[in-house]
Amino acid sequence: MIIFIAFGVITAVIIIQRILYIKFAFTNLKISYRFSSGEVNEGDIFFITEEIENKKYLPLPSVSTLIDAGAGIAFANGAGEILEQNCVFSFSTVGIYKKITRSWRIKAVKRGRFNINDVTVTIKDIFGLVTIVKDFSCETSVLILPSPFNKDEKIDVPNFTGGAQPVMAGYYSDPFNIVKISEYTYSEPLNKINWKASAKSQTLMVNYEQPSVSARILVVLDSSEAPYLFERNIKLCATLPYVIPDDSEITFAANSVMPENYINPLIRFIDNSSEDLKFANMQTKEFTLGSHNINFRRILAEILSGSEYDAEKLTETSAEQAFYNTILLVKGGKINDYYEYKNNKNI
Repeated sequence: MIIFIAFGVITAVIIIQRILYIKFAFTNLKISYRFSSGEVNEGDIFFITEEIENKKYLPLPSVSTLIDAGAGIAFANGAGEILEQNCVFSFSTVGIYKKITRSWRIKAVKRGRFNINDVTVTIKDIFGLVTIVKDFSCETSVLILPSPFNKDEKIDVPNFTGGAQPVMAGYYSDPFNIVKISEYTYSEPLNKINWKASAKSQTLMVNYEQPSVSARILVVLDSSEAPYLFERNIKLCATLPYVIPDDSEITFAANSVMPENYINPLIRFIDNSSEDLKFANMQTKEFTLGSHNINFRRILAEILSGSEYDAEKLTETSAEQAFYNTILLVKGGKINDYYEYKNNKNI
């Protein structure tokens, strides 16, 4: 008799707790994720933090999460090396009115705005007989800014004179007004090397001279090329602050699609109105890289391909709107002087 009573009690407990977990497992359960920074550079290491908070009198003996990283981020080890798996699994027991926090190291591998693709949460009851699964989305995003080419990587820039600095038409510097002396990065003209400072520091140093005339430069990005070239073109644009004087007045245009309702203080207009976005394009106001480089890189981070608007036609149209000392077309993985590019194309 006692055995039957005990069996009945156990069966009742199992059934009751089964009903409780099925009905209330995710009630007052808060699961959130946040990135340690909302904006990082390609190659940066940062963290994603998971918080699981159980705000009820029902303990959760088994809570497991499976996190799937997005295309632009990857899980990394302590040395910053990317791990092979793109998912991480965690297990925890969350008591009554308890909160558990844990973090994972991640690496920014590709420009763009990203969040965690999917988070699958699995809860089991006390006896492991009930499994409840629910998918969560990560509302917090991170913006990964494109990084420039480093000084050891060769890039093609037009109009070199004794070095790798482009000489803009109408641009002159005052050799008697030296703004600063910095280490030679292989992108400056050789005639700017300060030999006295170089001998003293045992490394090549160059003079940065005050421009006497600011250059007005039109930069057009071709976003219609193959993915590899498109991403290289973006990276070249991110390198412009290192090959163009800081106070040059830049107007940037691209035959690209921008995210819906995109806002940036440099934007002059965005035209995403064409059918199937085939003729989408955008253009910025005139700005200087010295003051607005971060906003320029934010634009580059979120530019999308998909437009079929002809880059050369866009260049011609944009060039008619104002006078420019130099027109650069970033196309084919190179920074091209537009008129030189056009002449070579017609030969």
